[in-house]
Amino acid sequence: MFPDDWSGIPEDRLLGNETLQRIGEAIASLPPMQAEVIRLRDVLGWTSEEVRNALDISETNQRVLLHRARSRVRRDLGAYLSGGSEGV
Repeated sequence: MFPDDWSGIPEDRLLGNETLQRIGEAIASLPPMQAEVIRLRDVLGWTSEEVRNALDISETNQRVLLHRARSRVRRDLGAYLSGGSEGV
């Protein structure tokens, strides 16, 4: 499933504190390993190798965890931005 097109959403809304808070809430609601992988990769900017070494996980496991985490956060953020009540 591809994400909705957010190009029509004003940039200030995408970068606003409320949106960033929603992203944080979505990450916090993830299973622990998914939350940790997405925090390390996307929030702190760690490399895949750094994450794998820190969490002692395989490359495949790290990719799966990151994909699932990003998909769920994207879904929750999409629901918020479209004005829906589902998600976080």
